[in-house]
Formats: sequence, structure tokens, C-alpha cells
Amino acid sequence: MRADSTVIATSVSVRARLVMASLRAQRSKRFYGDPGEMVADLGRHQRASMTRPPWWLRRRVRYRSEEVAGTPCRWIEPAAGAGRVRVLYLHGGGFVEQPQHHHWRFLRWLVETTGASVVMPIYPLAPAADHRAIRRSVRAVYDLRVAIHPGPRVVAGDSAGGALAVDLACSVRDEDGRIPSAVALGSPWLDMGVSDPRSDEVDPYDPELDIDGLKMAGRWYAGPDGVGSSEINPLAGDLTGLPPTVVLTGTRDLLNPDARRFVSLADAAGVDVELHEYPGMFHNWYMHLLPEGEQARRDLAVFLGRTGCSDGTVSGTGVSRWNDVATCARRAAARICSVADHRPPRGLA
Repeated sequence: MRADSTVIATSVSVRARLVMASLRAQRSKRFYGDPGEMVADLGRHQRASMTRPPWWLRRRVRYRSEEVAGTPCRWIEPAAGAGRVRVLYLHGGGFVEQPQHHHWRFLRWLVETTGASVVMPIYPLAPAADHRAIRRSVRAVYDLRVAIHPGPRVVAGDSAGGALAVDLACSVRDEDGRIPSAVALGSPWLDMGVSDPRSDEVDPYDPELDIDGLKMAGRWYAGPDGVGSSEINPLAGDLTGLPPTVVLTGTRDLLNPDARRFVSLADAAGVDVELHEYPGMFHNWYMHLLPEGEQARRDLAVFLGRTGCSDGTVSGTGVSRWNDVATCARRAAARICSVADHRPPRGLA
């Protein structure tokens, strides 16, 4: 296991504090904090318009869409054409949300930095679909668009997409299929029951996620099979034989215990696994314009280079490739004055 947490700066940047304050001011946590609110607001979080990229995505990369075995897919590729590396990206959102702007921004960075072609399935969402339909959708796209690729193949995902990525890699291994060359997990949700007591300790300081809503989303995803089965809960499965894997996690993310447990289990199973833990960082911070986000993206780029899954260089990971500086700072600054100071316990600051 390659663990890297001590070399990350322990102080949280001003920009990161502004973003967290903005999340609190927007009451981002309420969607997952109140199951009733989640049910009432599902329509807004599952809008079809969210599955189409923002206009600025096409500035520096190529974009196209297609349907694969009934699943809409979004392709993002280098401006010069298809890349040598192919990435299946599984977006997060608790199995109940469509991709958000930060997903599109991150995928553009990934394409520009690594030279890879990225395909993101728009898989069906809970509660209308449970794990059977969602996993079937993801697997079909992998088999028909990624497994057949002659070059390096990466399966990556954030949050709920992390669970899908691990499950996919395990299922392909079990069936003697063409396993991915590497797996990349960002802020992964790997315990659908959110059962680790350490998550309860982090919950009050997480500006975005909440345990009650995640548990309900996990039950929706599990359907009749329950959250404890290995098909639903990657932490309950056999991780032997997985390809090189990297995990990015922040200590202010209530899913941080999932990441730690996964890395311990994967290491014990003989997996070449890297853990990059960032003190004070929140869920999916690495998709935001932050110094800590730049560091995490650089670490991801180095991993992809080490595993032969990148044609780029880490020099492309800087903030110059992120075009939302003014917007992010302006929104956060406008709200910071109205947000109370939340001071986490030692180790979370």
C-alpha cells in the first residue's frame, strides 16, 4: 500500500474555507440530511438537462453523445482526436443525482491532462432503478466500449460511482474478462449502509453529505437484496486480483472511513493500492478550484502516468485549466459573511 497523508499540507486554504462556507450557505447538506427533502427534490436533481454538458466544455475538447445498449453515453476526447487511453467514468450523486457542473469540469481536465478519451454513461437513477438496472447499464458500456479497446483502460468514479467502479472491476475479474488497467476512486462511497461509527463523528463537519439521506439512497440502490451483500457493498466482497488502484479522500468527508477501510482490505488482498488523504478536505474537493484540489489532481495524474494510463504530463494540472476562478470566488465571498464559523475537532481543520 502506498499511503500519502503526512506530506499534504495540514492547513486548509482560504479558498477551501470559502467553498465550504458557500456549500453551507446554499444548504447543500439539506438534500441528504432530510429524507423527506430528498424525495420532494428528486425531480430537480434528476433533470435531463443535467446530462448535457455546459457550453464551455466544447472550447478545448471534442464532445459527442451516443446510445450504447440503451444507455445514453457522453464522450469527451482530446481536440486532436481519440486518445490511446480509454476511461470509463462513473459519476457520483448517491445514485439519485445526474452529473453536475464540477463533473464536466473535472472530465475536461482529465482529457486535457492525460490525452485520454472518456466515456460517461448516463445510467438510470434510484429510486426508479435499483442496483440491478444500474450495474447492468454500466457493465454493458464497459463491455461494448472499453473492454474492446486495445490500449490502456481505466475505470474511474467518484462517490457512488466509486462503488460502481469497484463492483465492475470485481465482476469482470470473476468472469475472466478484460479487467481495467487501473481503477481511480475519488471520495468513494463504498458502504451503502454507512455503518462505520467514524462517519457519525465526521457528519457534523461535512458541508455537503449527511448520513440519513445516504442511508435511504443506499436502500433504494440495494432494492430487495439489502445493503450488506457483496454485490451492493464493495467492502464485503473479495478484492483479490484488482488492478492498480488509487483512492483520493478528505478527512471532512463522512465517506472518509469507507476509503480507509477499502484501502486496508485491498492492501491485505495484495492489490497495488495508493491512498491519498487530504486533511480538512470535503467531498469531491478535487473537482473544485482549490490549492488542495490542484495537489490531488496532480497526485492522480502521477498515478495514471505510473500505471501507463496517461499520455500527458503533470504540468497540465494547474489552476490555469480551470475557468471558474471568478465565479467560485464571487459566489463564496457573497455568502461568507452570513455563514457561522464551523470549527471541526482536531484533525479535521
